[in-house]
Amino acid sequence: LMWQESNVLLLLQMIATLIILWILHALRLHKIEKFCTQRAMSLAHVSFLYNANVAFALASLSSLNVPMYNTLKRLTPAIVLMYHYVNNKPPSRAVTWSVIVTVGGCLVAGAGDLSFDLRGYVMAGSSCLLQAAYLICVQRTGAEKGIDSGTLLEYNAILSIPPLIVICLLDGEMASAIPRLQQLSSDVEFNLVMFTSLVMGVLLNYSLFWCTQSNSALTTTIVGVLKGVFTTGLGFFLLGGVIFNPLNVVGILMNTAGGIWYSVIQYKEKQAKKAALPA
Repeated sequence: LMWQESNVLLLLQMIATLIILWILHALRLHKIEKFCTQRAMSLAHVSFLYNANVAFALASLSSLNVPMYNTLKRLTPAIVLMYHYVNNKPPSRAVTWSVIVTVGGCLVAGAGDLSFDLRGYVMAGSSCLLQAAYLICVQRTGAEKGIDSGTLLEYNAILSIPPLIVICLLDGEMASAIPRLQQLSSDVEFNLVMFTSLVMGVLLNYSLFWCTQSNSALTTTIVGVLKGVFTTGLGFFLLGGVIFNPLNVVGILMNTAGGIWYSVIQYKEKQAKKAALPA
């Protein structure tokens, strides 16, 4: 069974986020602070960028196969890297070259994509820009405003729900999703898959926020590259829709190698910083 109502799914994920946070609050594992309008206003841009990124990503997946989508999404580190250079905070030369290899792989894979779809490429490129922007905002929010990942997750959900409800009503997804949910309410397999998807979505968002605030936006995007290794493999062999081409395969291998290289460099640099600290 294919679930077509992507905006409804995103809305359910935001509702699930609040439910999980309230459960953790009741168990005293997470503290939910009183809602602050001023803080909500200061985080509105993060929520907008997040939802716009998801919308463009889903739109691109309707036109691209999974391996090619993952390859194009790996352009995000280059955007974040350019942001650092513009702000006179360039990373080390080794980090820069690892990102260049990653992006070079994207270009090679794109040249070998025989199922080229302009709309899919535009949507994926827009998603890269939006993802880079919201991760940079998350990084700055944690550093400048001292907002932890749990609080950011909470406000992102609260701010996302109203516009998502409006969108679902206007595009007709709500009208089609409610009868389907009622029809499938007794289907154990469907309910299990839906529950797992929602929980995994919440965990993914928390991990993104936590990784970005604990490390950097660039690190989070490179981690996404490594995640793409597994989804690319699954896309090739399980999901179909892929036209094999040597350039496509070489490009995907290049940006996979670039992502691994970046991870090794970051690990070595952090170990060097720890060794330099006074005992």
